[in-house]
Amino acid sequence: MVDYTVAGVEGGLCAPRGFRAAGVDAGLTRGTGPDLGLVVSQQTSAAAGRFTAHPFASAPVRWSRDQLRSGMARAVLVHAGSANAATGPEGDADAAALAARCAAAIGCSAGEVLLCGTGAVGVRLALADAAEAADKATAALGRRGSGEVAKAMTASGGVAREHAVAVAWSEGEVRIGGAAKASVPFAPAFDHPRDPADPRPTGGLGLRPPDSQATATTLVMLTTDATVEAGVLDGLLGRAVARSFERVMVDQAPGMADAAVLLANATAAAPTLRAGSDGAAAFESALTQLCESLAEGLALRVPGARKLVVVTVHGAADHTDALAAARAVAGSVALRAAVAAGLPSWPAVLDALGTAGVALVPDRVGVSFGPVTVVADGRAASHDERAAAAVAAKSQVDLAVDLGIGPAAATVTTTDLPPEALGRHGE
Repeated sequence: MVDYTVAGVEGGLCAPRGFRAAGVDAGLTRGTGPDLGLVVSQQTSAAAGRFTAHPFASAPVRWSRDQLRSGMARAVLVHAGSANAATGPEGDADAAALAARCAAAIGCSAGEVLLCGTGAVGVRLALADAAEAADKATAALGRRGSGEVAKAMTASGGVAREHAVAVAWSEGEVRIGGAAKASVPFAPAFDHPRDPADPRPTGGLGLRPPDSQATATTLVMLTTDATVEAGVLDGLLGRAVARSFERVMVDQAPGMADAAVLLANATAAAPTLRAGSDGAAAFESALTQLCESLAEGLALRVPGARKLVVVTVHGAADHTDALAAARAVAGSVALRAAVAAGLPSWPAVLDALGTAGVALVPDRVGVSFGPVTVVADGRAASHDERAAAAVAAKSQVDLAVDLGIGPAAATVTTTDLPPEALGRHGE
């Protein structure tokens, strides 16, 4: 066990040393306020990313994914108004031109600028306005700009949250900052490449991305002043987002522009985080906690949401089935609507399991709301209905499903069904 402490700190994305940020009104959306945000490190940083598994990935996703083959970056730019998705070769050209303009203002190469887009699908970015705003944002960079970036993330709609932590262990202390945005609905499913040299799962745990094509976006920006050994940062990010953002959903579909990026600029006076070291273990735990806080905070900010619903599936054949079953149950409209009304609807749970495409032995399945078992051996169990209803009425509803056939488990968090969110799909 590693002895370490994690404490919240102010500053969001700028809490780690050596990062500055700004948000400006570029006129990319109809509202007023920042709609283009920029985060810049004082020096080129180690960088990692996880991007949507959606087959129609946006131009900013494709650009950033390509640039991160180098494992290095200096800045992250987010623009609203257009997700720059389904825009063809012209969209790719716009992304490259915006990155080049931003890089010229910062004083780095275009390949060191990562892009995130949010807004309308199939609509080209107002490139001239965005490029001019990139210059303005560069001039406005400061240590207090994280909140403006968070505002820019939501200029096209959705909710945002920012947070930062300091993690300390026997050999040093580093800081991690984050800002995240989600639209309604959201259910990010990132692409997790495997490293043949590292047998540990880097994320996803065998996640099967849903087939539907929603237009909502989840964006995650993360910064740290840690020094991280080459090749380690990618796995740290992959596992953290898999255990946080991919375990929180308010729908069943990933977006075309979903992205999570992490920059580590090596400015903290702390030892290098190496694979298997105490520092790396402490950092990974803190990073995961930060991502969990951001993800759950986004869920609770969904308009109309009043409750968290925590679905834990255990007894699955493998991690793939456990996660697929948990996502199916958490994505059940019938279940979430019932929980909103304070009803412990176990039939909705069984219906959802039937659509999950996982190994099932029906007469081994059990379902519990909190401590109250409502299904045992695949059939209704005698129980105290008032006690079950009391669990469903809580601000956090804990729902457990036992598939009874294997050792694997997974947890996914959702909310009760917010009526205001019905029919809303936007980047």
